[in-house]
This record gives sequence, structure tokens and C-alpha cells, in this order.
Amino acid sequence: MLKNNKTSRRDMIKKGAIGAAALAASTVLGTGVAQVSKRDQNPVNYQLSGKTAFITGGARGIGLAIAEEMAKSGANIVLFDIASGKIPHVGYAVANARDLQSAKAKIEALKVKCLAIKGDVRRRGDLENAMKQAVASLGSLDIVVANAGVTQVGAIEEFSPEEISVVYDINIEGVVKTIQAAAPIMKQQKSGKMIFISSALGRMGNELFPIYASSKWAVIGIAKSAALSYGRDNILCNVVSPGLVRTKFADNAYVLGKMMPNDPAPTFDKVSEMLRPGNPIDVGHLEPEDVAKAVMIFATDATSKVTGEVFDVSYGSLARSIA
Repeated sequence: MLKNNKTSRRDMIKKGAIGAAALAASTVLGTGVAQVSKRDQNPVNYQLSGKTAFITGGARGIGLAIAEEMAKSGANIVLFDIASGKIPHVGYAVANARDLQSAKAKIEALKVKCLAIKGDVRRRGDLENAMKQAVASLGSLDIVVANAGVTQVGAIEEFSPEEISVVYDINIEGVVKTIQAAAPIMKQQKSGKMIFISSALGRMGNELFPIYASSKWAVIGIAKSAALSYGRDNILCNVVSPGLVRTKFADNAYVLGKMMPNDPAPTFDKVSEMLRPGNPIDVGHLEPEDVAKAVMIFATDATSKVTGEVFDVSYGSLARSIA
């Protein structure tokens, strides 16, 4: 009788061990356990779950890549974009309404909520209304990425007053108005992160992009000033400065023609190859996803005690810069 009891006890322990092992294996492998959710089976780290990220210029390029990266980490997304197709005195096409709707569909395919809002960063009211809509629909305004921007290319004396103004109005004044719209909401929450997209050209002078470069220097100055202004309200303000990125911002006939005036058929890859030998690592350009991953560093708790900083993502091109 005692022997039978011992045998029974061993069998129970054995069965329990097998059951525990099976449960552990199925959790790791993502199979066989009905209670494991699809999100748990996904290896992605959902460190932004429940947060709301508001991204200007979010319909394509770097802005969309940032939105996708944050959505993969669980954030609900607001895509704010002019989505007009063209802007007077800008020499290339900007995102259009179709781009904005396509971006929204891509974000929603990642199983998070997404608002796609047409608006102009030059109009503070557009930003304020969009951010209020974000809070009303999604519950908070946790991350704001000031990404919208345009460029001009050429010698300083070539630019008309209108061409200068459109760059400064969007790249500088648009960033200021983004801060002005976001700050009251974040101050009331006593939390928030603002992330500003500058440029490697915001860390140096450049004879081919003088208006754009000066505007991106200004973005860094605004971001550092915001860091000083809002730190006591637990609002962190940091900058990502990328080098050349393969987007329609740079990969268009206007920009490429100015960068390679003696080439009858300039391409983005030719420009990248031209730049590559001067860099300390064997890279001539970035993909939008490279910039998005850098932005994520400032979006997460990894930098919960960091503000007023600039992160260069420029394949080492700024290693010789003192700025």
C-alpha cells in the first residue's frame, strides 16, 4: 500500500513536471496554449502600449517610418500632414491625400489605432485642433515628433524671398507652433516627450543647402530651449539629426539635379556613392527605418532622464564636427 502511494506520488510529480515543461515550451514557441494572446506570441517589445504618438509630416518618408516603428511597439498614432501634393515655391512634390490614407492603412494593419489628419504646421490652429482630437479620441498626448520640413537647393544668392520664407515658415516656425500646441496638454499631464528631426546639415554649414541647413540649426536651438522650458513639467525634448536618407524629400529630380548638375541622369544611388568615400564607415545614405530606430531611443524609458540632447545618425559624417 505504501509502495503504491509512493508510485502514485511520483506519477503525479512526473505528470506535473511534464505539464509545466509543455506549458513553458508552448509559451516560448507560441503554440498549443489557448490563453497566450497573439500579442504575447509576437516577439516585439510593446513598450509604448497605451501611449499616443503625434507625428508631423507623417504621410510618407521618415515620418511614416517613425509611425510604423512606434506602432510596432504598441503606440496609437496620429499622422498629421499637409497632404496637398504641392506647396508653392517648393520645387518637388510633397505627400498627397492618397499617401496619407495609405499611411493610415499601414498603421492600422499593425493593430493599433490611427488618426490621419490633414493640416499645415504653419497654422497653429490646425495643430491645436488635431492635438485636441488626439486626446479626445486616444486619451493622451505622450509623444510629439516634429518632423515636417521642406528644402531648397542652390547658392545663397539664387533664392527668392518666397523660397526662403517657405523653408523658414515650415522648418522653424512650424516647429515652434508644434511646441506651442503640444506644451499646454503635456504640462497638464505632467509628462510628455517631444522629439525634433533636424539634420546633419544642422550641425555644419553647406554651400548647396544654405537655407535648409540654417533652418535645421534653428531646430536644435528651439529643442534645447524647450528642454530648459519644460523640464520641470516632466517634458523631455531631444533631437535626432540624420544624414542623407532615401526618401522622396531627397530622391527627386529637383534635388538630384542640383546635387549632380553635370550628370545628365542623376540618381539617388549615384549621390550616395559620391558621398560614401568621405565617411568613416562604408555607408553613403540611410533608410527611413534607420532614423525611426534612433527616434525610438528618445521615445522609450531608456532615456527617461535625458533632455536637450542631439543624437547624430549620420554614418560618422559628423565625427569631425565641433558643433
